[in-house]
Formats: sequence, structure tokens, C-alpha cells
Amino acid sequence: MKKVLYIKLLNRVTVQVGKTVHLGEIARLQGMNLNIEKIKNIVVHVAKKEDGTHTVIDILELLPLIQKVDPEITFELIGVTMCIIEVETAASKDRYFLFCFVWILLFAGSSLAIIYFHEDVSMQQVQQRIYYMITGEYNHKPLLLQVPYSFGLGIGMILFFNQWFKTRLNEEPSPLEVEMFQYQRSIDEYVLVNENKKPTNSVNDDDS
Repeated sequence: MKKVLYIKLLNRVTVQVGKTVHLGEIARLQGMNLNIEKIKNIVVHVAKKEDGTHTVIDILELLPLIQKVDPEITFELIGVTMCIIEVETAASKDRYFLFCFVWILLFAGSSLAIIYFHEDVSMQQVQQRIYYMITGEYNHKPLLLQVPYSFGLGIGMILFFNQWFKTRLNEEPSPLEVEMFQYQRSIDEYVLVNENKKPTNSVNDDDS
């Protein structure tokens, strides 16, 4: 009977340095009259420091490895033909200090940006004017407007980014997530174009 293997490569997987990558970790496999588990356990790459931060596995590198298991297999490819393997190193303590520093820097910078914006548009004078138009009285600190405005500013940011700590308000992606998705897709396209210019370090090259 005809042996057919359907292969759908994943766009990106993340592994630690030193990890052995198997075919079942970078692709979804379905087949007819095949031992799928044996094929899933085929070693396709070993993550090394020499890989840098990314390496690319091409479908053309995988087909000979699969045919070593069973030469009679025919292939049906679905989706992308290359998978990006992102290589991670162990997190160092310096990264946590860097994270705290960047967090404080962004917090201070965004706070100053809001303050400068309100000063630039004379927000306090505007609120004083609105308070006078509503009540007919002049108040140097119109807290009746300033307090709700401050809460509204924070609530508006939460609604805009669709995130309250780890809780999502709804299933729609936030503008930040959309921008990060576009950025990640651009990085993936760049990696696919440039990594293919480098010699590959896949297991089948080591065996040859």
C-alpha cells in the first residue's frame, strides 16, 4: 500500500542551547500506513552556541532524513517550507537588573511625557475654565474634574491596551500586540532570507 506522509512545518520554535530537536517538535505530521512516532523522533538539529540566536531548517534537509527511515514514503507538503529555530541561552542575573532598569526608565519617561503634554496644552487652566463655566465659581484646584480625569486616563490606557496585568479584557488583540506581531513577522522574513546564505549546521550535514 502507498505510504503518504503529510508535513506541515511550524513557523518558529524556541529551544535551549544543547537541546536535540526532533522532527515532531518542528512539524505537524500525519500519515497513511506509517509509523508516525518513529518519524517524529528523527533528530533534525542540535542547538549550539555557534547557531547564534536563530537557525533555519529547510524542508529539503528533512526529506533525506525521513527517507532513511523508510525509502518508500511519498511526501505531501502543507504550508511553509522553512522553520525558524530560535536558540535561547540560560538567563543571567544581569538580565533581571537590566529589566528593572529599563522598567524604571520607561515608567519615568512616560510619566514625564504625560506631564509635559498637560503642561503644553495648559490642562490645568482648561479645567479651571470648565469648572468656572459649570459652577460659576473660580477654583484654583478643581478636584471635581481633576480626580475623575486622572482615573479616566488610567482606565483609558487599560482599555486601549486590553490588558490588566495578566488578565485580558476580551479576545481582541491590542494595538501593541498587533504591532509586535508585524515586527516579529518582519524579523522572521529577514531571518529566512539571510540565514539561507549561511552554511547549515543540521544533523544530516554532520553525518555526511
